[in-house]
Amino acid sequence: MFQAKIHNLVWPIKDEKNQPIETVTIKTLTMGQHRALNKESNNDDLTLLRSCISSATGLTVEELKNLVTPDYNSIQNQVLELMSATTSTLLEGVFNKNPVALLIPIQGDNGQEKATYKLRPPTVATTDLMDTHDDEWQRTLFISSSCTGFSQAELERLCLPDWNQLQERLIDFLEKSADFFRQEM
Repeated sequence: MFQAKIHNLVWPIKDEKNQPIETVTIKTLTMGQHRALNKESNNDDLTLLRSCISSATGLTVEELKNLVTPDYNSIQNQVLELMSATTSTLLEGVFNKNPVALLIPIQGDNGQEKATYKLRPPTVATTDLMDTHDDEWQRTLFISSSCTGFSQAELERLCLPDWNQLQERLIDFLEKSADFFRQEM
Protein backbone atom coordinates (compact mmCIF):
# COMPACT_ATOMS: atom_id res chain seq x y z
CA MET A 1 0.00 0.00 0.00
CA PHE A 2 1.22 3.48 -0.84
CA GLN A 3 2.25 5.78 1.98
CA ALA A 4 2.64 9.55 1.74
CA LYS A 5 6.25 10.67 1.90
CA ILE A 6 7.56 12.45 4.99
CA HIS A 7 10.34 15.02 4.83
CA ASN A 8 11.93 15.94 8.16
CA LEU A 9 13.04 19.54 7.82
CA VAL A 10 16.72 20.03 8.54
CA TRP A 11 15.91 23.66 9.29
CA PRO A 12 12.41 23.81 10.85
CA ILE A 13 10.24 26.85 10.16
CA LYS A 14 7.25 28.47 11.86
CA ASP A 15 3.74 28.47 10.44
CA GLU A 16 1.47 31.51 10.20
CA LYS A 17 0.46 31.03 13.86
CA ASN A 18 4.13 30.93 14.92
CA GLN A 19 3.94 27.16 15.57
CA PRO A 20 6.96 25.08 14.57
CA ILE A 21 6.86 22.98 11.41
CA GLU A 22 9.40 20.18 11.67
CA THR A 23 8.03 17.65 9.18
CA VAL A 24 6.26 17.97 5.85
CA THR A 25 3.94 15.26 4.53
CA ILE A 26 4.01 14.98 0.75
CA LYS A 27 0.88 13.55 -0.85
CA THR A 28 0.00 12.87 -4.45
CA LEU A 29 -2.09 15.36 -6.38
CA THR A 30 -5.10 14.30 -8.37
CA MET A 31 -5.28 14.81 -12.09
CA GLY A 32 -8.12 17.28 -11.53
CA GLN A 33 -6.09 19.30 -9.01
CA HIS A 34 -3.16 19.45 -11.40
CA ARG A 35 -5.36 20.61 -14.30
CA ALA A 36 -6.94 23.33 -12.12
CA LEU A 37 -3.55 24.54 -10.86
CA ASN A 38 -2.23 24.56 -14.41
CA LYS A 39 -5.11 26.78 -15.55
CA GLU A 40 -4.64 29.14 -12.58
CA SER A 41 -0.91 29.54 -13.23
CA ASN A 42 -1.42 31.39 -16.54
CA ASN A 43 1.49 29.53 -18.17
CA ASP A 44 3.91 30.62 -15.45
CA ASP A 45 6.00 27.53 -14.68
CA LEU A 46 7.25 28.79 -11.30
CA THR A 47 3.71 29.65 -10.17
CA LEU A 48 2.52 26.20 -11.26
CA LEU A 49 5.40 24.46 -9.49
CA ARG A 50 4.89 26.37 -6.24
CA SER A 51 1.12 25.77 -6.39
CA CYS A 52 1.68 22.05 -6.90
CA ILE A 53 4.15 21.88 -4.01
CA SER A 54 1.78 23.85 -1.80
CA SER A 55 -1.14 21.55 -2.66
CA ALA A 56 0.92 18.39 -2.20
CA THR A 57 2.33 19.47 1.17
CA GLY A 58 -0.35 21.67 2.70
CA LEU A 59 2.22 24.43 3.16
CA THR A 60 1.19 27.90 2.11
CA VAL A 61 3.21 29.66 -0.57
CA GLU A 62 4.51 31.99 2.16
CA GLU A 63 5.63 28.99 4.25
CA LEU A 64 7.38 27.58 1.18
CA LYS A 65 9.28 30.85 0.84
CA ASN A 66 10.41 30.56 4.46
CA LEU A 67 12.03 27.18 3.83
CA VAL A 68 15.78 27.10 3.39
CA THR A 69 16.73 26.16 -0.14
CA PRO A 70 18.10 22.65 0.64
CA ASP A 71 14.83 21.67 2.38
CA TYR A 72 12.81 23.24 -0.45
CA ASN A 73 14.89 21.36 -3.05
CA SER A 74 14.25 18.05 -1.28
CA ILE A 75 10.52 18.68 -1.08
CA GLN A 76 10.38 19.91 -4.69
CA ASN A 77 12.19 16.80 -5.91
CA GLN A 78 9.82 14.50 -4.03
CA VAL A 79 6.72 16.32 -5.29
CA LEU A 80 7.99 16.25 -8.88
CA GLU A 81 8.84 12.56 -8.50
CA LEU A 82 5.29 11.79 -7.36
CA MET A 83 3.82 13.94 -10.12
CA SER A 84 5.71 12.09 -12.84
CA ALA A 85 5.63 8.60 -11.32
CA THR A 86 3.40 5.79 -12.49
CA THR A 87 1.64 3.40 -10.17
CA SER A 88 3.83 0.54 -11.37
CA THR A 89 7.01 2.43 -10.40
CA LEU A 90 5.64 3.04 -6.91
CA LEU A 91 4.13 -0.42 -6.45
CA GLU A 92 6.12 -2.89 -8.52
CA GLY A 93 4.28 -5.28 -10.78
CA VAL A 94 0.70 -4.28 -9.99
CA PHE A 95 -0.19 -2.90 -13.40
CA ASN A 96 0.00 -6.03 -15.51
CA LYS A 97 -3.01 -7.39 -13.66
CA ASN A 98 -6.60 -6.84 -14.70
CA PRO A 99 -8.52 -5.52 -12.88
CA VAL A 100 -5.95 -2.79 -12.30
CA ALA A 101 -5.38 -1.77 -8.69
CA LEU A 102 -5.41 1.96 -7.99
CA LEU A 103 -2.56 3.35 -5.94
CA ILE A 104 -5.07 5.51 -4.09
CA PRO A 105 -8.73 4.43 -4.26
CA ILE A 106 -11.27 7.05 -5.36
CA GLN A 107 -14.87 7.70 -4.54
CA GLY A 108 -17.03 6.75 -7.49
CA ASP A 109 -19.89 8.88 -8.74
CA ASN A 110 -22.21 6.43 -6.97
CA GLY A 111 -20.54 7.22 -3.61
CA GLN A 112 -18.80 3.85 -3.38
CA GLU A 113 -15.05 3.42 -3.17
CA LYS A 114 -13.31 2.25 -6.32
CA ALA A 115 -9.99 0.54 -5.70
CA THR A 116 -9.67 -1.21 -9.08
CA TYR A 117 -10.84 -0.88 -12.65
CA LYS A 118 -11.02 -3.16 -15.65
CA LEU A 119 -8.88 -1.83 -18.50
CA ARG A 120 -10.04 -2.68 -22.00
CA PRO A 121 -8.20 -1.88 -25.22
CA PRO A 122 -10.19 0.44 -27.50
CA THR A 123 -11.87 -0.84 -30.64
CA VAL A 124 -11.21 0.81 -33.99
CA ALA A 125 -14.69 2.34 -33.78
CA THR A 126 -13.80 3.86 -30.40
CA THR A 127 -10.58 5.38 -31.73
CA ASP A 128 -12.54 6.75 -34.70
CA LEU A 129 -14.94 8.42 -32.24
CA MET A 130 -11.98 9.72 -30.25
CA ASP A 131 -10.65 11.40 -33.38
CA THR A 132 -13.90 13.34 -33.82
CA HIS A 133 -13.05 15.47 -30.76
CA ASP A 134 -11.28 18.68 -31.79
CA ASP A 135 -9.44 19.24 -28.53
CA GLU A 136 -6.56 16.96 -27.46
CA TRP A 137 -7.72 17.06 -23.83
CA GLN A 138 -11.24 15.96 -24.82
CA ARG A 139 -9.76 13.11 -26.89
CA THR A 140 -7.71 12.03 -23.88
CA LEU A 141 -10.73 12.09 -21.57
CA PHE A 142 -12.88 10.25 -24.12
CA ILE A 143 -10.44 7.38 -24.68
CA SER A 144 -9.62 7.17 -20.94
CA SER A 145 -13.29 6.93 -20.06
CA SER A 146 -14.03 4.46 -22.86
CA CYS A 147 -11.26 2.09 -21.81
CA THR A 148 -11.89 2.24 -18.05
CA GLY A 149 -15.59 2.94 -17.60
CA PHE A 150 -14.71 5.91 -15.38
CA SER A 151 -16.64 9.15 -15.82
CA GLN A 152 -14.74 12.39 -16.40
CA ALA A 153 -15.31 13.34 -12.74
CA GLU A 154 -13.91 9.97 -11.60
CA LEU A 155 -10.89 10.38 -13.88
CA GLU A 156 -10.22 13.78 -12.28
CA ARG A 157 -10.11 12.08 -8.86
CA LEU A 158 -7.29 9.74 -9.91
CA CYS A 159 -3.98 10.53 -8.28
CA LEU A 160 -1.31 11.51 -10.78
CA PRO A 161 0.59 8.17 -10.59
CA ASP A 162 -2.66 6.31 -11.41
CA TRP A 163 -3.43 8.79 -14.21
CA ASN A 164 0.12 8.57 -15.59
CA GLN A 165 0.00 4.77 -15.55
CA LEU A 166 -3.34 4.76 -17.37
CA GLN A 167 -2.05 7.17 -20.02
CA GLU A 168 1.10 5.09 -20.53
CA ARG A 169 -0.99 1.99 -21.10
CA LEU A 170 -3.47 3.78 -23.40
CA ILE A 171 -0.56 4.99 -25.53
CA ASP A 172 0.55 1.35 -25.77
CA PHE A 173 -2.95 0.37 -26.91
CA LEU A 174 -2.97 3.10 -29.55
CA GLU A 175 0.56 2.57 -30.88
CA LYS A 176 1.69 -1.02 -30.27
CA SER A 177 0.84 -4.16 -32.24
CA ALA A 178 -0.82 -7.24 -30.78
CA ASP A 179 2.57 -8.98 -30.46
CA PHE A 180 3.57 -6.45 -27.79
CA PHE A 181 0.67 -7.59 -25.59
CA ARG A 182 1.07 -11.26 -26.40
CA GLN A 183 4.42 -11.18 -24.58
CA GLU A 184 2.67 -10.11 -21.36
CA MET A 185 -0.03 -12.78 -21.43
